[in-house]
Amino acid sequence: MIVSVQTGYLLIADITGYTGYLTRSELEHANPIIHSLLEAIVMELKDPMKLRGLEGDAVLAYSSGPFPSGETFLNICESLYRAFAERRRNIVQNTTCPCNACRNVADLDLKILAHHGKFEELSIGPMKDISGADVILVHRMAKTDVKEDTGILSYALFSEDAFEAMGIESDLMQYSAQFEHFGDVPMRVYDLAAAWHRYREVAGPVRITDEDAVFTTRHMLNAPPGVAWEMLTDPQLKMRWMMLKDAYREGDASRTSVGVRLHCIHEAAHFQMLIVDWQPFEYVTDILHNSSIEGLTNIETYELVPTEEGTEIVFRMGRLTDSDGKHHPAEEAAVIELFESFYPVAFGILDEMALEFNQKKQE
Repeated sequence: MIVSVQTGYLLIADITGYTGYLTRSELEHANPIIHSLLEAIVMELKDPMKLRGLEGDAVLAYSSGPFPSGETFLNICESLYRAFAERRRNIVQNTTCPCNACRNVADLDLKILAHHGKFEELSIGPMKDISGADVILVHRMAKTDVKEDTGILSYALFSEDAFEAMGIESDLMQYSAQFEHFGDVPMRVYDLAAAWHRYREVAGPVRITDEDAVFTTRHMLNAPPGVAWEMLTDPQLKMRWMMLKDAYREGDASRTSVGVRLHCIHEAAHFQMLIVDWQPFEYVTDILHNSSIEGLTNIETYELVPTEEGTEIVFRMGRLTDSDGKHHPAEEAAVIELFESFYPVAFGILDEMALEFNQKKQE
């Protein structure tokens, strides 16, 4: 048996309403529905989160070693809920079965419990497990009255340790509960359903494909999608690989997401990137405004493709047009020429950043 002490995030994605749903449903339909919802959650888990396993109606995952950022962890929580909610919606919309199991799917919901602390990672042959007081605590966090006390049905509950480790600017609702052997535990509540509905109100999908693109470039990065995503979307990290003097979110936005405008300042020009589609760890699309060609814009998509070696980054640029949709091929050719020289250098810097991350992970 090999035992190593780790520090990282502990996460439980727990389907709520599970017991009541099963007791009043036909098992031959209820079990496949629960399995489908759990599958949607598991498929959405992204490195550096590791799947520990299934616990009935819940998924347990954890991280160890350096984590890209708390913003990425919050994106993971939102993505898990979005995957669950969209699978639930698809089941509801695509079934005509009158049985209780199929009619009551909408009663199921999801809560996420998250803690940050120390735990033992055990390896016994091919089997891996985790244990420790912090693992017990995150399980205890499933037994609270958050729904009754706050009225929030679909929530992420972060321990104060997790909230501090995340270091995010969002002011989440404070909450606390008494747990045996742990005393009063301060926590934070985040409304997952509200975040999902905000996303659906403004989200595309908007995505430049190979057929749409006037310029495409690809690069293999030796880092998992979660790390690559952080590099591509965090303003401070963009400053380095885009070789910017400054980069920031406009207005009072504390997070990068759909509808947020990023302002990037380069020696030669400044750029505004309006995020119009945001699929964490899969792709992000923005409308690019370049001050050197005022009045013209293009849509661009960064796509992340997981590989055995890490992540393939695919950048696709759409046609350069004015506000009336008129194509401007001469200016477009100049932008493409600029990109042809820019991206090899930028990807080289991304490689340096990935190497630094991997070195920290090995320490």
